[in-house]
Amino acid sequence: MSTGTSARLLTAAAALTLAATGCATTVELNDPNRLYRPQNAGANGDVRGVHIRNAFLLGGPEDATASPSGGQALYAVLINDRDQPDRLEKVTVEGGGNVRLAGPVEMRPHEAANKPNQPIGTATGTRGAYVPMTFSFRDAGEVRLTVPVMPREGEYSDLPSSPAGPPTPTSTPSPKKPGTSPKPTRQPEHATGAPG
Repeated sequence: MSTGTSARLLTAAAALTLAATGCATTVELNDPNRLYRPQNAGANGDVRGVHIRNAFLLGGPEDATASPSGGQALYAVLINDRDQPDRLEKVTVEGGGNVRLAGPVEMRPHEAANKPNQPIGTATGTRGAYVPMTFSFRDAGEVRLTVPVMPREGEYSDLPSSPAGPPTPTSTPSPKKPGTSPKPTRQPEHATGAPG
């Protein structure tokens, strides 16, 4: 191999290394890790195409860890990324306490089932800053989350303390056209939100 050929190969290898490094620092909008691991203060989880985002309990203004006599509002955005409807059947609390849903949480295909500022239920008898809960869906199954308790201050100060009624969908369903919705390259099965 001649010196000129070696120099060209080294230059090409250096260019590829720089290009690969540059690609690693760009943000890919459809990256499944970015889509399915959102950055928020609540708990997040996924089970068979159903996504729970930013789940948290709303505590009092000072002692967020003790459940007030009226209970703590349970917030979570529920998204059905499946082709079939589903329903949140119940939420159970480990270690004592229970959750009363505001009403049936019906989940239409490819939609969010509720608005972020709308509680889906009320928890009573919970203790601690993080509460282990299991969300049970009719078809997708169960997902366990460690749900944080947020004090009623800052961005949480104006949120309702209890549900006003059953959760309402974020939009009117529209007919799904085949092949128009991009699918993630992998189906994550995870739950986040535990302290650490």
